[in-house]
Amino acid sequence: MEELKEISIIIPTFNEAENIGALFERIAASLANYDYEVIIVDDNSPDNTSKVAVQEAKRLDIEKNVRVIVRNNERGLSTAVLRGMNEAKGKVLVVMDADLQHPPEKIPDLYRKIAIENYKIVIATRMGKNGYKNMPTYRRLISKIAGGLAKLLLPKLKNVSDPMSGFFALKREVYLETKDKLNPKGYKILLEIIVKSHVKQNDIGEIEYVFEKRYAGKSKLGLKEYINYILHLLSLNEYRILKFMLVGLSGTAVNEAALWIFHNIFHLPLYISGAFSIELSIINNFILNSIYTFKSSEKSITFKKFFRYHISSAIGISINYVILLFLSTILKVEPLISNLVGIIFGFVANYLLSEHYVWKIEDSGLNSQFSKRRVPV
Repeated sequence: MEELKEISIIIPTFNEAENIGALFERIAASLANYDYEVIIVDDNSPDNTSKVAVQEAKRLDIEKNVRVIVRNNERGLSTAVLRGMNEAKGKVLVVMDADLQHPPEKIPDLYRKIAIENYKIVIATRMGKNGYKNMPTYRRLISKIAGGLAKLLLPKLKNVSDPMSGFFALKREVYLETKDKLNPKGYKILLEIIVKSHVKQNDIGEIEYVFEKRYAGKSKLGLKEYINYILHLLSLNEYRILKFMLVGLSGTAVNEAALWIFHNIFHLPLYISGAFSIELSIINNFILNSIYTFKSSEKSITFKKFFRYHISSAIGISINYVILLFLSTILKVEPLISNLVGIIFGFVANYLLSEHYVWKIEDSGLNSQFSKRRVPV
């Protein structure tokens, strides 16, 4: 059996020929005392990235450390990373970009966090001092919004400071245990690995780094990638937030119907009809969320959960009410707009409380509904 190397560095590429030489130079200098390999997974770049990689490896006398894989009929960063991981022979797998925005000098830090401190996944985060200083303001804003959205939808990321990072390392065993479940839709493979692996939150470490300016070439990110990212998040979230919305709409229908029946047919006073209709809508939402939205968590419907859901609903309604009054009376915002803002914030609060406090999704570990089909690599 072939002996494993210390580090495998997986680098997906497309039109990165201008960056390869400088990238290899910095990797070779940073890892001179390590047994490592670099795996370039190139999507048949028109600028001959793969050929340049071979030439630069020869120039730097690191041919034995470099492997180049060319994919002729496939595209996509995440699937390229999985192909590289599948071919890797290292105990620690490092993923980074080729454009030198991820400094190779940080690779030893990633490795030591795993090899010495025994973390299973280590993420290079831009959230430290000056981490974003080289990033344009609009990119910084997009990154932070996208990261916040990921943490909102995926409870397992709540302690990860930079879930959008594309620079990270993991133990070989984590990949081997998880690879048959990986089916990424976007360009953020880290999210897929964290959510679908059995790695606990306290087994995820971080190091800080400064996100550097692109050495050469152009960014590949565009509208399609952002759309794929949203779809990927919803998939990893198992569409719970959309299901929660649908259940909420059904609760509104129950509330309206019950109010009409109690007030117009049974002629109950409005304050009694309103209270009964609200309670029926809460019961409706609790039952549907238990059997539909959060069905992959503990399935039993208990009084404790029911009581907690009442608290969650009350907090959401209170937030809605306070925002409505504050915006409309203090800031003089149109009441309908104020109410809409309140509804949005109240919904987010109710959803988060339902996920973390009522059904405790983060405690359920690997979700049974995730596809077991492996992405072809």
